Amino acid sequence: MKTFFLLFLFIISFINCKSQLFIDTVYSFTPGTLQYTGQEEKYFPMNIFGPPSIIATKYIQETTPEQILSIGLDGEIIIGLKDNLIIDKPGPDFIIFENAFINQFNNKIYAEPAVISVSKDGINFIEFPYDILTLEGLAGVTPTIGSEDPFNHPKCGGDAFDLSTIDIDSVKYIKIKDITSQILNNTSHPNYDPTLSGFDLDAIAVINHTEIISSVSISNNYDSFIIFDIFGNVIDNLNNYQGVYFIKSENQILKYVKIN
Repeated sequence: MKTFFLLFLFIISFINCKSQLFIDTVYSFTPGTLQYTGQEEKYFPMNIFGPPSIIATKYIQETTPEQILSIGLDGEIIIGLKDNLIIDKPGPDFIIFENAFINQFNNKIYAEPAVISVSKDGINFIEFPYDILTLEGLAGVTPTIGSEDPFNHPKCGGDAFDLSTIDIDSVKYIKIKDITSQILNNTSHPNYDPTLSGFDLDAIAVINHTEIISSVSISNNYDSFIIFDIFGNVIDNLNNYQGVYFIKSENQILKYVKIN
């Protein structure tokens, strides 16, 4: 006897996407301390949606509240795309633009870095590896070049991230966690500057993504599907089992599934 069940699912087609997007959704924001530019309702969150500032250069930083959001020391924000997933394809998958710039007096980067982590479900996050001394792997390190195509890295500046670095195929959430205090608390750090005040988010360009086509209900038997959880474990019985899953049909098209 075949088992029938009701699936509430998000179907996602992993077809090459021709368009490129900027983030359009804020899932949570926990401001830090010291710097509060752009946090007012009349600016936020629109000041982090859309392209980065067109006036930004290697030596000129954007500072207006209409264009940037100061997360503040130890602040944190989780953002993403409402109707799309960020997917892994060759090269960088998304670019984070901050208002880092080169200090012409000492030729050093004025960097207010943040750790970047990503998640499929908004609960379990995977962190990109980084080195706090060299700033490698962090956001808020590379100046924005506002005159360039914001999807053409590295010409556009900003800090690019490739999901293959952390061996994940797709994500819905990006977490930015300011760690500028780790520089402020270390006067011997190569980028130490007593005026640092925390990460300032300008924009995030998503190079590789796929659309969440629709939310539908399907009543069918699941004998013809392989269903597995986010850890790759095959699920044989869905009774009383809730959460985020994946299914693979006979034609090998991967679909993202949420069962309530």
